[in-house]
Amino acid sequence: MAQAAPKPSPQIEAPTPKPDDPAQVVAAKAQPVAQAAPKVASKTAERITPQVSASGQGATIASAARGQLGVGQDCTALVTNALRAAGINFRGWPADYFKLGAPVTAGQAQPGDLVYYADGGMGTPHIGVYVGGGKAVHGGWNGGSTVLDSVNVGSGPVYIRVR
Repeated sequence: MAQAAPKPSPQIEAPTPKPDDPAQVVAAKAQPVAQAAPKVASKTAERITPQVSASGQGATIASAARGQLGVGQDCTALVTNALRAAGINFRGWPADYFKLGAPVTAGQAQPGDLVYYADGGMGTPHIGVYVGGGKAVHGGWNGGSTVLDSVNVGSGPVYIRVR
């Protein structure tokens, strides 16, 4: 008679995150996970962010930006709020956000990187948050809404990796 395989210890199992709660997905990714659990956690995370960020900070920034979809605000308020979720308190004009990190190429871009545009498509500079899969969260769009749209708008993105 074959014995059942032992269950992983409850202390190391990641809670199954709710797909509608990005904060739980980020927290679950940060915890050690038993061998059987990564499959579930990574599938849930992929539904929220098409790419996996190399840093917990980037995942937090991307998740916080997505959490603001539909909010009426300008682009700098969007980015300020997303950064605040990662413990970074900063607000400025779109070009000021270069002070927070260093430019990276489009091929190196990860969710949570900021995207700067010299011309955001409306004749003025713009800042947003890259969330992967060629998409960014933009504030101040369509009359002030926060939306998920292409990262390739206006003059084209310059990606900034926040330190």
